[in-house]
Amino acid sequence: MPMFPAAMDVTPVLVVDETPGLTQDLLLALRRRSGFQVLGPVPDDEAAIDAIVEAGIEMVIVQLDRRDGREIEIVMSIRARSSARILAATGRPAAPDIELALVAGACGVLPTDLAPANLAAAFRRALSGELVLPVDELPMLVDRVREARDHRRQGDRLASLTDRERQVLAAISAGETTPAIALQLGISPATVQTHVKNILAKLGVHSKVEALGAAWRGGLAVGARSA
Repeated sequence: MPMFPAAMDVTPVLVVDETPGLTQDLLLALRRRSGFQVLGPVPDDEAAIDAIVEAGIEMVIVQLDRRDGREIEIVMSIRARSSARILAATGRPAAPDIELALVAGACGVLPTDLAPANLAAAFRRALSGELVLPVDELPMLVDRVREARDHRRQGDRLASLTDRERQVLAAISAGETTPAIALQLGISPATVQTHVKNILAKLGVHSKVEALGAAWRGGLAVGARSA
């Protein structure tokens, strides 16, 4: 018998929380005919994955206001190990944890004081693939999440550089010319140019200036050489 049996013709929604408070609030807020059945709570990601597999759960709500500080880790773990859609629930819509949760893989934010009439609509939007965010916070959150994802992507690109490519990029950022870099590293100018082409390709940029900007933002550049 499933640990979390769902009623017929309803979509189960699993709550991950240390306490039963959020689950109780959702049970009270959702109408019986909302089309959703609130299950849980389960305390952590391991229990959530077990429930997701056992009951075929497609929607998970992770409470961000946890005492153990594992909320982002839990979002990341569930996202990496299942296809369930994740909503991050919080009573502090402007909290920095929201940005981290979205970057970690949550598909939206569920304010714990959301009007009951809007709960089922938020669940449906999340299940359909939409990003669910409070209207007042939408522009700021979208911009900041985009910046965070771009920064992470750029960090991954910098990490893909070989040690030699990093040396070449650092030398360029210090103002060294191609012949000087070749002499310094004991390689030919043609090899330096090959490394430069590889650097541009890996960083997804089109010029040395753009590559230097990426290196500077990633903390790799050593600064311009003094005259």
